[in-house]
Amino acid sequence: MTSVLAERKYMALLALLVAAAGMEPLSANWSERTRIVGGVIVAAMYFGVLTVVFERRWERGLAFFLVTFAVIASIFHEVLSVRSQLGAIAYHCLAGVFLAFAVAVILKRIFQRRTIRTDDVIGALCGYLLAAAAWGNVYALVYLVWPASYRIAEATAAQLGNWQMQRFLFDYFSIMTLTTLGYDNIAAAGSPVYSLVWLEAVFGQFYIAVVVAQLVGLRLAEALKRSGE
Repeated sequence: MTSVLAERKYMALLALLVAAAGMEPLSANWSERTRIVGGVIVAAMYFGVLTVVFERRWERGLAFFLVTFAVIASIFHEVLSVRSQLGAIAYHCLAGVFLAFAVAVILKRIFQRRTIRTDDVIGALCGYLLAAAAWGNVYALVYLVWPASYRIAEATAAQLGNWQMQRFLFDYFSIMTLTTLGYDNIAAAGSPVYSLVWLEAVFGQFYIAVVVAQLVGLRLAEALKRSGE
């Protein structure tokens, strides 16, 4: 049973990421008591990343530090949201670094592989989604510090006062940028968002090109090895 879970760990992580992405915006419309469920799912997603992605002791130690204090900062902001944005700023800084660290570890592992499994392909997809979430935290941080850097549609602006929706909307803006789809309900209107948008768009294309090339190369190498036996 343990070996089966180990072989499908990225499948489980992908399911958790999808659940968190679906539940966070929905929880914004719940009552204050039930809204905690959305927060618990997001926290579970972070600890799921911690468990699945990081294998080395020093990696887990650093990741645990980042994710623990990110969750604490999120709780701090929930409690003192009317009085201070310090908790939100700290959360986005810590969560962004944690997620970027997770993407770096996933990419490193992919490029160290000599054989490729289905779960490794799913791991590459998880890395792509985690990269979007990391950029989303950067965009949310910029919004807190320089809100004039964005041009936001009136209907969307009305939702940014909600903590859960604010996080979700900037993750949404990030994934639209990463995939170069783009929508006009949130758009860059000044520095530093202009620079961040083109950097993320380039990163997204580079990620797909390089990771897919690596996965295809490993698959071809396996096929050639089997044909030569």
